[in-house]
Parts: sequence; C-alpha cells; structure tokens
Amino acid sequence: MSVSAEQKKKLHLSHLIEQELRGLSPIQTIMKIAEAQAIHDMGLDPENIISFGGGWCNHTAPEALRNAYQMILNDARLFHQSGRYSPIIGDSSCREQLCRFEETIYGLNSLERNNILLGHSSTQLFHDVLRAVCDPGEPIGFLDPTYANYLNAVKCALPGSPIRFIPALDPRTWTYLPAPDTSLEILKQHCEKGLRVFVIPVPDNPTSQIPSEEFLTSALDIVSDANGYLLLDFAYKALWFRKMPRCYSWSPQEHPHLITLHSNSKWLSSLGRRFGWVEAHETVINGLEKINESILLSPDSLHSMTTTRFLEQTLADGSLKQYVNDTRSLYQKTAAVMMSAIDSQLGWKRLTPAGGLYTCCPTPHQMQLQGFVKRLLKTTGVLLIPGTGFGPSMRYGLRLSYGPLCYEHEKIIEGIERISRYLAKTP
Repeated sequence: MSVSAEQKKKLHLSHLIEQELRGLSPIQTIMKIAEAQAIHDMGLDPENIISFGGGWCNHTAPEALRNAYQMILNDARLFHQSGRYSPIIGDSSCREQLCRFEETIYGLNSLERNNILLGHSSTQLFHDVLRAVCDPGEPIGFLDPTYANYLNAVKCALPGSPIRFIPALDPRTWTYLPAPDTSLEILKQHCEKGLRVFVIPVPDNPTSQIPSEEFLTSALDIVSDANGYLLLDFAYKALWFRKMPRCYSWSPQEHPHLITLHSNSKWLSSLGRRFGWVEAHETVINGLEKINESILLSPDSLHSMTTTRFLEQTLADGSLKQYVNDTRSLYQKTAAVMMSAIDSQLGWKRLTPAGGLYTCCPTPHQMQLQGFVKRLLKTTGVLLIPGTGFGPSMRYGLRLSYGPLCYEHEKIIEGIERISRYLAKTP
C-alpha cells in the first residue's frame, strides 16, 4: 500500500533523528558519493574518477585468512558450529589468540583474555564503551581535528553530553601539536570540569599523525587523576611508518584508566568483514559485557573462529609479522608518492603522515571549501573530502586519502596533476 504525501508528514521520528542527526553527516557524504550511482547521477564516468576521498585501505588480505574462512566453510561440522551463539564476551580461544597477537607484534606482554571483549566493529564498540563508562550529559573530549564519525556517535550514545575539543592542529601554520603543553593544560582544565573520556586515534584520522610519547603519557596521567579514561582508537595500529609508538605496548593491567579499540578492518583489509574488540581493565570489560548483551547479544562466530585459526597459524610460522611489515611498507611508499606529488605539483602546506592513510591540506587561498570540492569533482573527476565535520581546525581544510590507491601510484600522480591544471585555469 502506497503512503500519501499527507501521511508521510505525520510520520514521526525521534528528536535524535529529526534534530540532532538532521542532514547528511560527513561520513554519510563520503560513503554515498563513492557509490557508482552517485557518480553517474553527477554526469560523470566512475571509471574516470580518481578518489582521494575514501577512508579505506586497498591492500590484499593475506591468503592464510582466506584459507581459514575456506577451511570452515568446507567443513560441515565447523560451518555448523559457526552458526551457534558465542559467549557474550566473545570466544575464549579467539581472545587468547589476540593476546598472543598483541605480544608478538607489539610487545604487549601482560594482556589476558579477561581484558578483551569481542564485538562487531570498532564503530559499534566505541558507542558501547561510551555507554559503559559515561552517563548522558558528561563531557567527552577529542583532539582537534578528529574522526568525523565520533561526534554523531556521542549524540547517539550520550544525549546531552557536550563535546570538548583539545587543539592539536594550528590552521594558521598547519603544524600538528605545535604547543603540546598548552593542549595538555586545556585538557586538564576540561577534566577539572568533569570531562569523562579523552579520545585519540593512533595513528590519527584525518591527520595520520601520532602524538609523542610524552604527550600521551601526560594525557593518561591527567585523565587518570580525574578518574576518567584515555580511549585510544587503534583502528590503524598496524600502519605506523617509523618507530613503533610505545603506547602500543601499554597494558590495561598496568593502566586501568586506559581503553583501546581494535578492528580487523584496516590491517587485514577486512572493511566489510566486521569484527573488532576492546582491550581494557577487567572492571570495564565486565561492564561492556552487559552492554553487549543488549546491543549485540553475541559476537560473530564465523569471524571469531576464522580469526582464531588465522592467528594460530601465522603467529606460529612467523608469516604474520612479515605481512604486517610488508603492509606498513606499502602504505609508507604510497604516502611518499602523494607527498612528492603535492609538493611538486601544488606546493600546498600538508602534514607528513606518521602512519595511516591520509594527509591534510588547507583549502587553496580564497576558495570556498564546499564549492571548491564540488567544482573540482565535476571538472576534473578528482574527489577530495572537505574537512568540515572533522573538528573546528579543519573548517577550511581538506583530507586526502592515499589508501585506495596503494597499488596504483600512477593514479595518485595523475590526480594531483589534474588538480594542478584546474587551479592553473581558475582565477
């Protein structure tokens, strides 16, 4: 039965949907514009688009992972088992293998399975962590700029909770944490006023920066003294480029006010195979188990079983460490190609990635941000992501992702050259 226009007017949704989340978010915009149909609707050929917009990796997942899935699918008994509920906290064998993984790859020695809870994804788990450790109305803090999806997640999880930005990027000089002591002092002031959680992706999205050990240690001390939590989002953990950050080996056993989020999405090129986990003190994990019961009920058994078998094999034969190193090297080389092209063709200010998939640049002088991005796409077929939504400091900035083009460096160069030719013709 069709619904009339008059009837549609009477359909009522929550205040959250109709007011707080009204309009397209930056993440919705990114996901929608990447669809082939959206490109067609703009009169463009998807085959001619060079996208620096997607926040996704494109390296090949390890063959051992595919084989692990295949082994389960080909075994009638194991496949049947994968259809059963797992424990609410997640399968114990998988959590034990994740402890081995953290110790072998990152030197995290004192992690136990009771410090781990499995979930659907780091996106879902971020929402659930907020619900487990905060009350609605308590302030949540982020380095500015920060991942755009966090902000709407706070609105969903903690209605009425104000968002506090701690400055990290100076939009005038385009430098990252130019005055860390000042940023830490601002964090301390917010904590004294009730800030409950301070969130930092490491490496960061959108900047691909990694705060110094001194900054992270001081931030953890400040939030601990205020009985809050430092939440490190390790979605890009495997993609560091130079010296491994020491925070990678921080244990929730030693730091009870530390919570870390993890996902298979980026390091295993499993964006669509949604699987993630939280590492935290056992008290926090016990609280999260109560949230899991209502939100998820049971983590995905197929992904858990596969991850367990994959880690067992690749940790034993040493191939996993090689895979991680090769993946890091691939993206480091890809980042260098983009930096060189920006420097030689555009001469823009930009951030040198310390890991991850991105760099950020200020919008060209006197260019209106949204208009520039749309005109550029329609004229050149090059997609950039406007910084609006990533925090106040990115209001006039652009995020460029090299992740989707890790095997197509020539497209990075061509895309930057298209932008250069467009700007040369633009008054």
